[in-house]
Amino acid sequence: MQVLEVLAIIFVAVFLDNIEPRSDCCFSIPLTLYSGFEQSFLAGEYTKNYVTCAIGIHYVGFVMICFGASNSLCSFAFGRLAQYTGRLALFCLAAVTNLGCFLGLLYWKPHPDQLGMFFVFPALWGMADAVWQTQTNALYGILFAKDKEAAFANYRIWESLGFAIAFAYSTFLCLSTKIYVALSVLALTVVTYLYAEYNEYKHPTPQVTNDDLL
Repeated sequence: MQVLEVLAIIFVAVFLDNIEPRSDCCFSIPLTLYSGFEQSFLAGEYTKNYVTCAIGIHYVGFVMICFGASNSLCSFAFGRLAQYTGRLALFCLAAVTNLGCFLGLLYWKPHPDQLGMFFVFPALWGMADAVWQTQTNALYGILFAKDKEAAFANYRIWESLGFAIAFAYSTFLCLSTKIYVALSVLALTVVTYLYAEYNEYKHPTPQVTNDDLL
């Protein structure tokens, strides 16, 4: 998995168009990195250290189905809800949800008798990830309206790097340390995202017009 992520990063970097350096570009990087961190944590750490150890590896598929179903439904819902609530409210919801999940996992002692709890976390995770995926893409589309191809290529680089880093240290750190690392990245993400939104509010990015397309 790590090898594929590194190869993807190298491939995209080689063929990537350059984006003019901007502060909002730099401040959107932690948000994209965190997307890789949080997905890798659920797929790697949660399924291994909670599901497999407590109720068996045969439940991993069902847990990930729960995550995927929640992710799909919430992506559909949030894509339409965003026009009424705005991005900020949804990002706050995702951050609080992930924060609650990480703190819960930090103190939870899983037991086979608590079968329902093993599906609560991936369902909530799917809801939060739906925000990270849909609204981060929307934010990139606004911040880099004239450089969308290069911007989304950068998006994939930083997300893949988040995956690669998380999987790289997975076998060297204990579970509680990995949770604290993820919480630290989440905190950095919230701070930098709020700055990016504030900067966009104060200095709106010029959007593409019909003349720009000619």
